[in-house]
Amino acid sequence: MTRLLTVMVLFLLVSATRVTADKPGAHQCEPQNMLLSNVSRELQVTWEVHASCASLRDQLIYELVVLVEDKPVHQEEFAVMVDHIGSTLWWSWTSFLPLECASHSVQIRSRYKNQPGPWATDTLPGLEPSAEIQVYPQDHAFEVGSRASFCCIVPLGKTFSTMFLSNYREAPSNMSMVNNHTYVLTVDLLWPTLVSDADVKCKAQMDEGGSCAVVGYRPSDSDLLCETRDFQSVQCFWTVGPQIFTHPTKYWLLEKSCNGQPKGKCSQKIKVDYGKRNWTLSARNVLGSVELVDEADLTKRVYMYAPGHMTASAVSARNVTITWTWRVQQYNRLNLTCKINLYDGTTNIQIEMSDIGLHSVVLNGLIPNWSYSAMVQCATETDFWKWSEWSESISFHTKGDIPDALDVWMHNVNHQTLIIWRLLEDHQSHGHIIDYEVTWTDLAKAEQENKISVVHPNHNVALNLSTFQKYIVKVTARNTYGSSDPSQIFISSQSQDRPEMSTLRINGTGGGFSLSWADIVTASCGYILDWYPVSGSSSVEWLKVPPSNTSATIYSKNFKDGVRYILSVYICTEEAPVLLEKREGYVKEQRIPDNMFKNMRWQQHASDVTITWDQISLKEQSAHIYGYALNCVHESTVLRFTTDDPEATSLTARKLNITSYAFTVSALTSEGECGSTTLNVNLSIQTDNLVSAIIISLGTTFTLFLLITVVCYRRWACIKQKIYPPIPEPVLTGKWLSPQVFPYCPKEELTVAVPKLHSLPRMSKDGYICQRDKLITSTKIDSFDSSLKKHILQTSSLTSTRLNVIPNPVYGLNTAENMAQFDLETECQDFKEEDSIDYHPQLKHLIYKPADTDSIMSCVSAYIEVPHSS
Repeated sequence: MTRLLTVMVLFLLVSATRVTADKPGAHQCEPQNMLLSNVSRELQVTWEVHASCASLRDQLIYELVVLVEDKPVHQEEFAVMVDHIGSTLWWSWTSFLPLECASHSVQIRSRYKNQPGPWATDTLPGLEPSAEIQVYPQDHAFEVGSRASFCCIVPLGKTFSTMFLSNYREAPSNMSMVNNHTYVLTVDLLWPTLVSDADVKCKAQMDEGGSCAVVGYRPSDSDLLCETRDFQSVQCFWTVGPQIFTHPTKYWLLEKSCNGQPKGKCSQKIKVDYGKRNWTLSARNVLGSVELVDEADLTKRVYMYAPGHMTASAVSARNVTITWTWRVQQYNRLNLTCKINLYDGTTNIQIEMSDIGLHSVVLNGLIPNWSYSAMVQCATETDFWKWSEWSESISFHTKGDIPDALDVWMHNVNHQTLIIWRLLEDHQSHGHIIDYEVTWTDLAKAEQENKISVVHPNHNVALNLSTFQKYIVKVTARNTYGSSDPSQIFISSQSQDRPEMSTLRINGTGGGFSLSWADIVTASCGYILDWYPVSGSSSVEWLKVPPSNTSATIYSKNFKDGVRYILSVYICTEEAPVLLEKREGYVKEQRIPDNMFKNMRWQQHASDVTITWDQISLKEQSAHIYGYALNCVHESTVLRFTTDDPEATSLTARKLNITSYAFTVSALTSEGECGSTTLNVNLSIQTDNLVSAIIISLGTTFTLFLLITVVCYRRWACIKQKIYPPIPEPVLTGKWLSPQVFPYCPKEELTVAVPKLHSLPRMSKDGYICQRDKLITSTKIDSFDSSLKKHILQTSSLTSTRLNVIPNPVYGLNTAENMAQFDLETECQDFKEEDSIDYHPQLKHLIYKPADTDSIMSCVSAYIEVPHSS
């Protein structure tokens, strides 16, 4: 029984073994002959798979784990296709650390239908410490933007100090330790190394080690473009990307090296056939590679060689034939277009012509007696690609010919007609000009022709032509080859200046003059503009304008700032030109220089002063004058007088003080006050004028007084009646003199029938009343009563014929010092009884006070004598 059981178990084991052998699993497909190695700084592992695994129907998976210093750092799955089973498999991985810096291990196991097999492991050890410091990687290239790790292996017994990157812009970095003798510097490389390597340095106590690093870019060339020149080669161009200075990019065109050729350009010998094909360029450097492709039919991209063997033949005055040859025979079968560049010394003229295999061209319309140079470039016309290079330049000189027709104009100056023509330029004269012939004919006498010759370089002639006749003037130029065609101009009174035509002002713009005028229907041949400076009308320039234009801008190399120009617009007709309008102005106004006012004079009229000057001539005016200003300066006081009359030659300053003044005259312009000229003047009192004024006043007063006298004499009776009618004589009654007796000194006894008042006694120095210097009484009078007053008036011994009256202010008379004296005639004889005489104690005089004010004032006013007073 035991034997039977043993046999049965053995049978089952053998059956299971056969089944497993017939159907392999993960254990049978485990990696075999595993090998781990360092290939170009990459960790590469290879292994084999048992051939029995080829019968597997499902996908076989291998799991890989990478360990650095026994620490897992990367894990990945690798799928094996059925057709790859039976061959050697490989897998590579780039470590973040140089493989020399630490031990790297790789574990691999198979997995089939989620059934994993056993792990297979292989290890690549790092370098052991040596007697010197070791830094890795050595002389390695890194791509810009990558993160690089550098390790430093310190010798045994040494202590690590520091590790850093020099000769490189500052970049983010950090330090870490792998084991007891290995340290790692990790740096973010953000910038390329342009002219030198970056240095990695490691220090351990007194020892130092290092390595170099290059930072750059992968090839980034682009825009490949290929063409052919001779159908026997291909030439390609592309845009070159950034280069690594120590490891430049290398190129291959059609798998052939481009070494020794310029950057961005490569040529290879190959026959170019019709049809498209790929033209491939490969670019590689230490960091990577790129492949550029251009798909094209190069028979449509023909970049021709320049024409060769240029010649000029059949040269005449105005024509020449240019010929050339082709270095590529296929060009003679192409439809070509060629560009001929003709240079005349100042201007390049380009002419295009087309033909099959074009190799010559005839140039017409050349300038006689002129030097030219020509060169040619060509291209295919049907499939235009690009122009060839220019050929070599060829020079030739045309033959001479008669001059071109002259440009003739006229100008009226000093009652003469100036015929003017422009001197011919070198390209117009076609040879040396000898002289000019001017002929003129009066249209009323067509059979009579006048002729004059003008030697070159003179180019004008003055003719005495009648303003009432019409003339035709012709001018021709003559050189060694003959005379030019005649240029003619009609002259008539319509071409002359008209007095009624006003001259308008114009301002220059941009170094010239811009004019516009009305469209005139009769302007059959357009318009003529002429201009000249006021200082020289013989320097006339002109411009002809087509009929369609009614505006023009004039420029001239002869224009100068601060010079006044006269501009005229003429209508061009089939006959004589007709003057349309005139203007004057400056290209640019400038300040008139100081002290421009000449012959300044002054004249005083009482307190007014008139300053006069000579008018500034037009040729001295460097700006338009809009008026004048007169500034009168005395110390800090300034008086200003102006006028807006540009033709004024004087200004008057009024109501000035009699003192010294500085009179400054200035012209008012758009540039401010210009041309200032000063005149210093001392004003004085004008006695002659004062005497004249006094004489005139006296004469006027005398005449007026005489006139009043004549009038008054004729009307004396009426005036006398109106002014002072007769005054009744005073009647004296009653006793007004006291019985007191006063001594007096009468000169003589007078008998008066009717008492009349002749004079009041005047006071003596002692206070006594006297008559005619005789003492009336020896008693001093201190006061008078009314009776005494009357008694004095009634006495017949008062024989004085003049009365000294102290004027009373009440009646409108003067002060006591200006005592009035008057005679009492019959009109003043009658005193009323109510009248009174008072004694003035201060003046020591009697004061007469009449009761009848009107009567006595009429008397006094008629006879008062007023002394002369100022």
